[in-house]
Amino acid sequence: METATNKKRKNGKVIGGIIVGAAIMLAVFITTLFIEKIPNGYVGVVYSPNGGVQDETLGQGWHLVGLFDKVTIYPVRMQTVNYNDIQVATSDGKNVTIDFAYNYSIQPDKVVDVFNKFGPIEVEQIEDSYLRTRLWDAGRKAIAKYSVIDTYGEKSSEAAVDVQKIFADDILELGFAVDNLTLGVPKPDKATQAAIDKRVEAAQELERKQIELKIAKAEAEKKQIEAKGIADYNETIKKSISKEVIQNKWIEKWDGKMPKATGSNQMIQIPIDESQK
Repeated sequence: METATNKKRKNGKVIGGIIVGAAIMLAVFITTLFIEKIPNGYVGVVYSPNGGVQDETLGQGWHLVGLFDKVTIYPVRMQTVNYNDIQVATSDGKNVTIDFAYNYSIQPDKVVDVFNKFGPIEVEQIEDSYLRTRLWDAGRKAIAKYSVIDTYGEKSSEAAVDVQKIFADDILELGFAVDNLTLGVPKPDKATQAAIDKRVEAAQELERKQIELKIAKAEAEKKQIEAKGIADYNETIKKSISKEVIQNKWIEKWDGKMPKATGSNQMIQIPIDESQK
């Protein structure tokens, strides 16, 4: 039978194991509370309920923080954002829906200002709220200078540059740097699409007629050149033929018989040698 002493020893080992395990878990828990990891390309802003926002930010790597400190991270390397189905109006009053894409980063010396403005929220929330609203406003102002056809054609790149300038200038003071903004293909409503199709067809018809006109003009010029060439040739021939040449040609082909028509009614006057009359 197991003695009381052995039971006490076993119970002591169990209790000791529990205490050690609890101590390890507590140490791990406390360690996770005091250590913060900042990913590459981000900086962290530290906020304490007692001390407020710290001026010094946390760079990439592992950092020891206070037990009650909260850390909010912000990107300082380029981030890509896509917004779908933002509706704007063109200069001719047409409503179009456009997809926008752009790159942005936050200036490292401005992240504390961003935190002070928005508080301890994820940067994705800022993208989906504040930045999206500012981009819509920039798109509304810029696209209003272009017709709906312009947004489809060669001026779409120019419109994108205008949107980017307004958007970038608007949020630069807060610390956001914007780069490489692009516009997707506009998606108009049914009425606008019908008007676009009609205008495109008219432009295609005009282009076809202009091509036909150019062809007709080229053909006319060709005929004119050919006619002038013939006229010049005839004029050259006319100038090269004299009365003596004609008579000589006639004599060369004369068979020696006198024509029935004589006198002034002859088509060609026959030269007569007066000495042999």
